[in-house]
Amino acid sequence: MSRHFLIIGGGIVGASLAYELSQSGQRVTVLEQHAVAAGASSKSFAWLNANYPDTPEYFALRLAALAHYRALAKAHDLSAFLRFGGSIWWEDEGEAFDAHAALLARHNYRSEVIDAAAFARLAPAIKNPPAKSLYAPEEAGVFLAGLTRWLIAQASANGAVVQTGIAVDAIERRGDRVTGVRTALETLSADHVIVAAGVLTGDMLAGLGFQLPMSNNAGLLLRSAPLPPLLDHVMMTPDVHFRQDPDGSLMMGEIFSGAFEAGCDIDALRSSVLDRVKARLTSPAPLAIAQTMIGTRPMPSDGMPAIGPVPGVKGVSVAVMHSAATLGPMIGHILAQELLSGEQAPLLDAFRPNRFSAQTPSAGEPAP
Repeated sequence: MSRHFLIIGGGIVGASLAYELSQSGQRVTVLEQHAVAAGASSKSFAWLNANYPDTPEYFALRLAALAHYRALAKAHDLSAFLRFGGSIWWEDEGEAFDAHAALLARHNYRSEVIDAAAFARLAPAIKNPPAKSLYAPEEAGVFLAGLTRWLIAQASANGAVVQTGIAVDAIERRGDRVTGVRTALETLSADHVIVAAGVLTGDMLAGLGFQLPMSNNAGLLLRSAPLPPLLDHVMMTPDVHFRQDPDGSLMMGEIFSGAFEAGCDIDALRSSVLDRVKARLTSPAPLAIAQTMIGTRPMPSDGMPAIGPVPGVKGVSVAVMHSAATLGPMIGHILAQELLSGEQAPLLDAFRPNRFSAQTPSAGEPAP
């Protein structure tokens, strides 16, 4: 029997959930207070990777997420969004570089150290290739806002109702069970509510009496005007990161996972990032900035995803994470399966929100 799932949030996580649940014939409503992909999903560097094996559980999660992307791309033509060209990484040098390469090798992560000649063959548009870099062929870049909108369009075609410009004022409950949500216009009932509200997730859950500590952080990214095809790979250099989307535009950033300082000189930082890319990239056309993006990334305080049932109340789940670009589509798939089957996936055991019930703080730097 079909159930009504109400999803708060129209970013990549909410869109993935809407897609998966609607594929299963469920009644789905998505409420997004702005536009689809208006938050972090349009302001993400969107490097799909498992390059930082922080913990065995998190590494396994990211590996599975990469595999899910490949399965999704095999089932659908996502060439307008996805570029599976791999990455070339040389953020660190010397002993730090060697240590990172050895770490990935110990985890059997598909990567190889390449010399300058091999680099030049892979990426001839890059000036002065380093003597040593790390090539990870199974990584990718994604035009995340485009993919998010595609998922929402697929969900809508499956019958999902998507309402934008609608803010959720409160999650409604009766006793120990959530019954729906309240907006400025109406109260909507649902069999199950899923909070995928990005940076607002902590505030949403606080109204239910559950404190999910968040360490949201800001970052700056630039998008160029479209250029001729130059890059197949995500470039992770010591002083700037950049990649090319299928439409020809470059995504560029110095800071995309959280060290951005409020009040800094945006114009100076933008010029600095652009100059660094120009110093590394040979382009037949002028490199011009088309868009400057300052976004806030949602992140639980320990740096790890929070996915699954909200402690202390029935009928509500949460899905919030940093690096939702990598994880979002797979999390949507697995969480939808859990909600439909009632069986919890072991892959998510380490990432349940009930780990915060004791409110034990944990500091950790998540992978980009």
